[in-house]
Amino acid sequence: MYKGVLIPVITPFHEDSSVDEVTLRQLIDFYLKTKVQGLFVLGSSGQGPALSADERRSVAEIIIEQAGGRVPVIVHVGCADTPTTVELARHAAGIGADAIGVIPPYYYCDAPQSAVLEHFRKVSDAADLPIFIYENPKYCGISISPEFGVEMKKAVPNIRAMKVAYGAGAMADYVKMFPDDVSVFTGNADIFGLVPFGVAGMINPPTSSVPELCVSLYEALAAKDYAAAAAMQDKVNRVTQMFIATQKKYGRGTIAETYRVRGIDVKRFPRWESAPLPADAVAHIRATYRDVGITD
Repeated sequence: MYKGVLIPVITPFHEDSSVDEVTLRQLIDFYLKTKVQGLFVLGSSGQGPALSADERRSVAEIIIEQAGGRVPVIVHVGCADTPTTVELARHAAGIGADAIGVIPPYYYCDAPQSAVLEHFRKVSDAADLPIFIYENPKYCGISISPEFGVEMKKAVPNIRAMKVAYGAGAMADYVKMFPDDVSVFTGNADIFGLVPFGVAGMINPPTSSVPELCVSLYEALAAKDYAAAAAMQDKVNRVTQMFIATQKKYGRGTIAETYRVRGIDVKRFPRWESAPLPADAVAHIRATYRDVGITD
């Protein structure tokens, strides 16, 4: 089973919006040095929906090569249409991905459950890999409830995990209703009250630039050292609260600034035009990271 901190890898760009391969490779090395348990690539933070199919293939190849088999790499292949999703799933299998993430086909959010189920069946038939259901109704418009998730698992046995970003059901319901061979990950960073009750771990964008905090939190919980976990959760929460408040005000460019504070030259993120954060916002990020012991 998959467990732990799966980092949602961001895709960095040059100023002309092309993929910045050098910085992407630096990011992978950065994540691996902190002992994360896996990489979740080309999801929302990976800008998968903002990339062409060829670009998605290229990014997946770069990450898998750079990771070098040191941790599992889960490649999100979900698209608005089934044929492209199938094509990307086959490619992921061919380049050595450990698993694939699949979001329900987005935009046409009035698709019936039968269409969603058929989408996952065809992807499963195309690539013999474990599948992560990517539950993210905020962006795709379709929700996989715990009940529907169980139905999907029966029809598609190689569903082995689920990321619940904005779920229609309580996390406890996903954990209780899925069979033991399905790992349930939260898209949030507050895992202190979740991991002891069966949640497998986290895939959380706001904390992706502080992976060492997240790994320490998860490891303390796994060891049942709840005093250490509580202290670490407090630090993670402070980073999360700062990030959410800043992104709400200034947009997704916030994440680029968090990486720059860590010394990684993310020239552009997201792919589209994004105004620089004002000096006081950057200073707040720096102060928060200093206060939690991440930077000097």
